[in-house]
Amino acid sequence: MKKSSFMIFLLFLGYVLIYTDKMAIGFSLLPISKEFHLRSDQLGYITGGFFLAYSIFQLPFGWLTDRWGYKKLLPLSLGLLGIFAISFGLLGASLGLLIVIRFLAGIGHSGYPPSCAKAVVSNYSFEQRTFAQSVLLSSSGVAQVVGPLLALWALSTIGWRDYSVILGIIALLLAGCVLFLVPAPITKSSSQSTPEHRTSHYREALKSSLVILLFLSMFCINMSVYGLMAWLPKYMVQQRELPLGTSSAIMALSGAGSWLAFLVTGWVVGRHMQGKEPQVMVVFSVLSGVAVWCLGNSRGELAITLSLVASIICITTAFLTGFTLPMKRLPIEIIGGTMGVLNSGGILGGFVAPIVMGYLISPEHGYTYAFLFLSLAMIIAGLFMLPLIRKVPVALHDVV
Repeated sequence: MKKSSFMIFLLFLGYVLIYTDKMAIGFSLLPISKEFHLRSDQLGYITGGFFLAYSIFQLPFGWLTDRWGYKKLLPLSLGLLGIFAISFGLLGASLGLLIVIRFLAGIGHSGYPPSCAKAVVSNYSFEQRTFAQSVLLSSSGVAQVVGPLLALWALSTIGWRDYSVILGIIALLLAGCVLFLVPAPITKSSSQSTPEHRTSHYREALKSSLVILLFLSMFCINMSVYGLMAWLPKYMVQQRELPLGTSSAIMALSGAGSWLAFLVTGWVVGRHMQGKEPQVMVVFSVLSGVAVWCLGNSRGELAITLSLVASIICITTAFLTGFTLPMKRLPIEIIGGTMGVLNSGGILGGFVAPIVMGYLISPEHGYTYAFLFLSLAMIIAGLFMLPLIRKVPVALHDVV
């Protein structure tokens, strides 16, 4: 148990770094746009290229996690993240290079979520998985608290290039710690299953309505998550004319709400809402849509803060409930590959949203259509879960 807890601690730190790197780009777009004289749609390609790679390589990395194990994939993912974060700061001399390097960084990021999911199901019982995974994903809340403050300090002191290099060095150091300190899996079922056995489970899982509808729902949810992450700093500074320091503080406060929502959702849903996860997703997806629309129409620091915190809490609840559902329904030997499929749908939303928002944002209408787009995405995410409400939850040959 102590080894499993220490593993969660190390993986938690890795997730904090993953989310901090994603958030750093949102703040770095401000000085990058000035340095290279870029339009909003051009900035969208920098973040969009990252999420395109992040989505595409979820599938091969998920498959490799089931074949090679999380012990090899976790340090590989963090190592690639570190190399390309350093490259972004040192070699990003043009729009083309920025897009290419962030695309390559997306490859590094893509191996981490399925590897962490595999580590959780390999070391924790059925009842503990939701809360264990919620602890890992609550790192996004920590990153939302720490990230804006670090970004504010970095942009005002060392600049976006040196900040990216520092994040890369930390990632390489953490990759070494994970390589040598993360324990081997407790469960041996994955190594005992044959390729034919895994293939049969893959076919069964990928044809199930659970996986198909979750793929579509996570696509919509992540459009809102990453659309907000990419454009919110620019929206608050340029559209609402808030000082960068105030914007960072508001983002940090919303991160605290996200952290709390992850832990509370992990406990409540994992302990008391077994079999009712689709209902939870429907309710909080619709609430998220309303809150995001209110955010886009808010004026003043207090209104923006309250609507943003409400949006983040509701989105977090819907996201975590959907993200952990396959970990309780699918067999352990295919969890890496299947989570890779679901993550690819989610991250594909992260590819689409920044680019679409770049075109929806205009001098005439501001961010009105962009926030309408994010709001509708959340409501549609909830609608995709409606067919699962009447279905009796059945595990697909869970071997744990």
